[in-house]
Amino acid sequence: MPIIILLLLLCLGGCATTTEHQPGPFQAPVHRGLAENSTVERPFLVEDPWEGFNRSMYHFNAKFDRYVYLPVVGVYEQVLPDSVQNGISNIFNNLKEIPIFVNSVLQGKAKKASVSLGRFVFNTTIGLGGVFDVLGNGGIPQEDEDFGQTLGVWGVPSGPYLVLPVFGPSGVRDAGGLFADALMTVNPSYGLFQDMSWVAQGGASTGVYTVKAIDARHQIKFRYYETGSPFEYQLVRFVYTKMRELDIEK
Repeated sequence: MPIIILLLLLCLGGCATTTEHQPGPFQAPVHRGLAENSTVERPFLVEDPWEGFNRSMYHFNAKFDRYVYLPVVGVYEQVLPDSVQNGISNIFNNLKEIPIFVNSVLQGKAKKASVSLGRFVFNTTIGLGGVFDVLGNGGIPQEDEDFGQTLGVWGVPSGPYLVLPVFGPSGVRDAGGLFADALMTVNPSYGLFQDMSWVAQGGASTGVYTVKAIDARHQIKFRYYETGSPFEYQLVRFVYTKMRELDIEK
């Protein structure tokens, strides 16, 4: 879900006719809002009562991304062959099938649940633990369901817009959904190193989570302040909010 949204933003930026917007040290563009009593329609209006905090967090995420996250991802991409990177991505994507299946069941989407279950079984067995996306290569892509969507289907309102540290655009409901999905996602180190000491298990678990975080950013092509829009914060906020509404309705 965040990957699809961010890729959409990148595509929008690539289609822009203006020159690429690169503010250097991440100084937010000047935003001249509509007059207080303006009758002009505001189609990009989103509930954002914590806008000051959210803009500061967006600014922090942009700096962290450029100076910490992306350099680490760059080393990862240079050191490992593309085939290894694809295998790692496939493994972590395969583990996502578990929360996708659970959320599909909770939403009453039997077809999506069966697709997710089938993908997990075939990719875990024939795909050697998920290293190869057997069904994905066969034309059966991964579904996109999470607990934030489940809560939305159950009628829980999205709540105010919220920018999370590192994770980026979210909402009160979706932030809680992230935590629930994390609890349903299996860390492969638990089974592989269960006979080792708790210190070794802890180290292995930390290593897996680190690689997972690097791979997650590796799979996202979005780059802060490169959408071509001087109003990137509003654009990201609007597209994320509308995409989440569509995710719940589909």
